[in-house]
Amino acid sequence: MAKMLRTIRFDDSDKNVFDSAAEEGEWAISSAFQFCDKQWDDIDGKSRQAFNNGFLSLSSFGYSTFGSVTEISSSQMDRAQMLLARYLFENFGAPDLEAAMGAALEEISFINELCADVNPGKVFAVRREFSAGGHINESYHMIEAEDDECAHHGDIWEIVQD
Repeated sequence: MAKMLRTIRFDDSDKNVFDSAAEEGEWAISSAFQFCDKQWDDIDGKSRQAFNNGFLSLSSFGYSTFGSVTEISSSQMDRAQMLLARYLFENFGAPDLEAAMGAALEEISFINELCADVNPGKVFAVRREFSAGGHINESYHMIEAEDDECAHHGDIWEIVQD
C-alpha cells in the first residue's frame, strides 16, 4: 500500500496564518507548483506563509503547516489525482483534463516517494525559499516528539485573532 500525507493541526494557527486553511485529515501535497511563475517580491502576507511552509490539501485546496504520513488505498489515490487534475485544469491553465491528470500524478508521486520509507503517523513540515537564480528550493523535515510522555501535555500558548 502506498503512503501519502494528510493535513494535521496541533492548534488553530493555520486558520490565522493562511488565507485558506485546510481542514484536518485532507490528503496533502507540496504547494510549490502554485508559485513557480512568481518571484519573492510577488508574494506577500498570508500567501508568503503558504509559500514558505504550506502543504496544499486536495479537498478544500487550503493550506496546512504539517502533514502526517498515512497509508492510502489505490481508489483513494485515484480520487486524489482526479481532484488535483480538475484543480489544475480549472485554475492553472492545463490544456485539457488528460494533461492535468499527468501533472497531478507527478505531484502525488513525489509525496508518495517522500513517505515511502516513513512509518505512518510521522509528521512532516516543509520549508521553501527562492534560490539566487529564482528557482524554488524545498526541504522537508520530520517533527519528532521529545518523548511520548511530554507530547500530550497540552498547548503552551493560545492563538487569538487580533
